[in-house]
Amino acid sequence: MSAAIRHYALTLLILFSPLLSAAQTPQEKLLAQELSTYRLLTLFHLLRLEQGAPEVQLRLQAEVENFEQLMQAHSDESLANRLQPHAQRFQSALLSGARQSHDDIDFYALGELSQSGHSLLQLIRQHQVELADNPASMDLRQAILMQQIAAEYVREAASFDSGSAVYDRAQELSEPVDVLARTFSQRLAQLQQSTAESADQRAKLEQVGVIWNYIEQPVLNYRERSLPFVISRYSEQIVTLLVN
Repeated sequence: MSAAIRHYALTLLILFSPLLSAAQTPQEKLLAQELSTYRLLTLFHLLRLEQGAPEVQLRLQAEVENFEQLMQAHSDESLANRLQPHAQRFQSALLSGARQSHDDIDFYALGELSQSGHSLLQLIRQHQVELADNPASMDLRQAILMQQIAAEYVREAASFDSGSAVYDRAQELSEPVDVLARTFSQRLAQLQQSTAESADQRAKLEQVGVIWNYIEQPVLNYRERSLPFVISRYSEQIVTLLVN
């Protein structure tokens, strides 16, 4: 593996590391876990599309380590014990599927990944509702939505590319990509209106807006023209801006 590839992947991990270190409250830790789950799903399906590219493998490995650290960061032992079996099931399905070649992917393994990821995300969100009195920043929630869009977009591209769409239960478990995209646009407009007095926040959201304007139409028209590599790259830029 080249030094350039390793440097790129480690740079991406460093960009996201402030989220791990800054996640202090139980709510923030759950949201960080949710973001990491969607990042793993994005990278898994990107790995399928790129047929095991070393750069994507390294990024996936780095995010698995981040995912594990986030699980260990929960200070509430009862919460950690409830999440652990779901997180382990998801991680096991992810790593098992990642070891299979693009041509030999087991469709049942894809179904297990979709189901285990959905179960984990549902449990995370359930606990977030219980912690509603301790809200996290809207920037972080917007970052999670962007990562969810990327995960669903790349999954769609990988499924249709391999002919496995009919087997992928994730289609039943998530809102369509274009619906998620319209929600992102609405929330971004609300965020921009609510931060008019903060120059730094306004500048950051303007950058997010520029990038989003570039990829919004391809995301809305995700069934007409698939650009998974473009969407993955620019969604990472948006998420990085929002979490830092």
